[in-house]
Amino acid sequence: MSRLGAALVATAAALATPAVAAAEDVEVVMPGKYFQPARVTTVAGDRVRFRNGDLVTHDVRIGGVFDSGPIGRFSSWSQAVDQPGEYPFVCTLHAFMSGNLSVVAATLGAAPDNVIAGEPLTLSGRTPAGTARVAVERSAPDGGWAAAGAATPAADGSYSTTTPAVEGASYRVTTPAGASPPVAPRVTAGVELHVALRRGGRHARIQVHAMPAPAGVVATLELYARWRYRWRAHRKVKLDAHGSATFRVPAALRTYARVSLRRRAGGPALVQSDVLRTADGRVAPDPDGIAPPGGGHGGH
Repeated sequence: MSRLGAALVATAAALATPAVAAAEDVEVVMPGKYFQPARVTTVAGDRVRFRNGDLVTHDVRIGGVFDSGPIGRFSSWSQAVDQPGEYPFVCTLHAFMSGNLSVVAATLGAAPDNVIAGEPLTLSGRTPAGTARVAVERSAPDGGWAAAGAATPAADGSYSTTTPAVEGASYRVTTPAGASPPVAPRVTAGVELHVALRRGGRHARIQVHAMPAPAGVVATLELYARWRYRWRAHRKVKLDAHGSATFRVPAALRTYARVSLRRRAGGPALVQSDVLRTADGRVAPDPDGIAPPGGGHGGH
């Protein structure tokens, strides 16, 4: 085969081979006679770089396995660790300089925090580059782990998936290299929503209180448009730290009102209040369920 033919074959093979993302670099600095940060968590295969920012020589011994030798001032040394585990590190020249490297099969985080049971819980993190699949597991009442989904990581190992939130449960992901450290997001079993109407002057106040107070939730006051036979959003406010909010409506308004809690404006309702009549504040049937003679919708 000619040199040109060989070059073309090599080029074609390179183009046919998918690129493999490189592992991430994590840096630990020695600005003086200490490590910063002293505790580091990395994914298996990541490279940890120790940079000497001090005026004196240091060295790094990791877990009794990896040894940098002398690291002169303003120079660095790096090492990739492929096996998950705990790796204490120390400067043998200054024995009081120590830290710890936690190498994990995968990192895992859960969002949002303080969700309501049944809400989508987003689990995301990173695995070693090239990992084909991660399995999501949820802690079971018997102390074991139950399947709760799966995700396909990107080329760099990053992944994200959703699963229903369960009160009191912990979550983890498993990979061929092992399991991630578990996370235990705060999950509320349910929210009780109370509404009351107080009349006075030209306005009526609809007071809302949610127990327990969910974080980052929007309260939407909905009024029933009887001429259109449907509920319409009237106003939105964010609950305060105590789970409370107040809406004002004209005292002369005669319709139905209810309040919905949502994680975001326009999102699905997490919980809805009873229906109130704005005329007197009494609880009333949902007008959507009322079918008077003639097929229309009722209302008082």
